[in-house]
Amino acid sequence: MRRIAALLIAPLLLVTATACGSDDSGKAGEPPAVSGAADKKPKIDKGEGDPPKDLKIKVLKEGDGPKLQKGDALTANYLGQLWDGKVFDNSWDRGQPATFEIGTGKVVKGWDEGLVGQKLGSRVELVIPPDKGYGEQGQGEQIPPKSTLVFVVDLKSVTPNKPSGKAVEQKNEDLPKVGTNTDGKAPSVTVPKDKDAPSKTQSETIIEGTGKTVGKDDTIQTHFEAVLWKDSKPLDNTWQQSGMQAVALKSLPGWQEGLAGKKVGSRVLLVVPKSALTEAQQKQFDSAVVFVVDILGVN
Repeated sequence: MRRIAALLIAPLLLVTATACGSDDSGKAGEPPAVSGAADKKPKIDKGEGDPPKDLKIKVLKEGDGPKLQKGDALTANYLGQLWDGKVFDNSWDRGQPATFEIGTGKVVKGWDEGLVGQKLGSRVELVIPPDKGYGEQGQGEQIPPKSTLVFVVDLKSVTPNKPSGKAVEQKNEDLPKVGTNTDGKAPSVTVPKDKDAPSKTQSETIIEGTGKTVGKDDTIQTHFEAVLWKDSKPLDNTWQQSGMQAVALKSLPGWQEGLAGKKVGSRVLLVVPKSALTEAQQKQFDSAVVFVVDILGVN
């Protein structure tokens, strides 16, 4: 399955603190020293000596929020670098935090094991050995095989992972029918047979939430799935793949038009006609694209 996020979203760059842990930061095999004020972009020293073989967890600042639990959708700022000091990902430079589902295998094991149980508001340093990171294969050009990873993570907030609102009757027989389940699983999507896709973007509320109203320039925290109108071919499904994502409405065709004005907690059906896609996208998708979007939070 080719992920529609990779095909439709505009390209993005990839992903003085007081230590509350041990005082031997910077010694061989120990977590590198970290400088910089909490909630600001940190600076992490290079690792010294051979990297540790086990996961290292160091709380640089302990927050006073609730503890993270398995399945939570964590919104966090983070900086990641290799043991030798080469930075490979940094949310501060992108200008917004990222959201990850924690404790369920949607991120590397070092994050799952190191962050579940930590308190919101904390700044945590993780030194992740290869077997709890990207292992023998590495990740692209930036993370070589058998790399030890060093992260500093600011735990900002937790977002609900399912809509909370009232189901709305789906009266339009010319649009797909969408499931109203709120069990944390992907809803069903049934595209009407022998009907042409609409020529203009269509937006229909399936579950009406009562939270904050979404603006056209906002970034939302969302679970979503996408299928082609023509044959219901699946394009993307965050429930089955990556977990909740932060998506700027302007990044995907039809999302500003169809989601601005909707409320957090809602599930929305969008049908985006082929004509609304770019020329390159029209070559990749030979029909309209059907989205089902759960609006779970807004930045």
